[in-house]
Amino acid sequence: MKKVYDFIKSQKLGIIIGFSVTGLLIIGSLIMNFNPYHYSGLSGEDITFFFNHKKPIHTWFYILFFACIIYGINTFFCTLDSVIRKTKGRIKKLPLYGASIVHVGFIVTLIVHLIGGLYSSLTPPISVSEEWTDMGGFEMRVTDLKTTSYPNGMPKKITGYVAVRKDGIEYEDTIGYNNPVVLNNGVQAVLLRDYGNMVSSVVLKVGDRIHNLKANEVFAINGKKTRLADLYLPPQYQYPVVKLVSTLENKETQSIYIPIGEKNAREYFGTKVVFDDIKTVPGLLVTIKNNPSIPLSLVTVFLFSLGTILVVVRMVGRMVNY
Repeated sequence: MKKVYDFIKSQKLGIIIGFSVTGLLIIGSLIMNFNPYHYSGLSGEDITFFFNHKKPIHTWFYILFFACIIYGINTFFCTLDSVIRKTKGRIKKLPLYGASIVHVGFIVTLIVHLIGGLYSSLTPPISVSEEWTDMGGFEMRVTDLKTTSYPNGMPKKITGYVAVRKDGIEYEDTIGYNNPVVLNNGVQAVLLRDYGNMVSSVVLKVGDRIHNLKANEVFAINGKKTRLADLYLPPQYQYPVVKLVSTLENKETQSIYIPIGEKNAREYFGTKVVFDDIKTVPGLLVTIKNNPSIPLSLVTVFLFSLGTILVVVRMVGRMVNY
């Protein structure tokens, strides 16, 4: 049993596994680069992809996963053995424990990647505009959108100004391509996918009345309840077209399609109806990334920082003494 323990905590095993992990990462990167069609559903830190799509081409990952487990076990026992020897030797100088703290940080990092890889998720794209949008646990709306461009017209910087409402508390924030909105101590991050103007409503002239209508909004045309059922935009149609659906007295429905413009006016239930205009507002296309390992990653930052400082203090102390 002691031989097994000595082997598990041996420095030689750590070096072999370390080089093996590095080599497998290189091999995996090359395989993914030359066979991208096998990895079309892979995103972010998600490693469940490899378990849900078991293929021989993913063998490098399965070996890597096992190697990382062995690497973590080896580091754990090496660190444990080092701390035990120091405590038995009654070593009380904190800088001498710096390397051990760094090793603990490394073990926690492996756990962080495991949790993030198994439980992180990314939602489908969500459109957010001037009205409150339910994001699942919180709400968001766009209050302003500012962009700057390069001379060739390519976007340089995009800043979306948003309002966030969660648990009855509302606050302002900004979002950009490298500036997500962060919630729940980093567990949730709202990522910007795209931006631009979004349709907020359409303007219909019904007789001498103006209606500013949103999708599925109901209004009356000569006493008949009518709903704005849909809006079709190019290239689906040559020009924007609205679809109106009315409910008749016998509960049957009747629909009409009206292109934009005064010249395309239609007579509907004895009333002239004109699709007059489309109103737009600044909008964002976002996705929500959920990663429960983020708070734990802050622990790794603390451990690595503390361990590095102690190692540096020890090195400086030795240089001064010599």
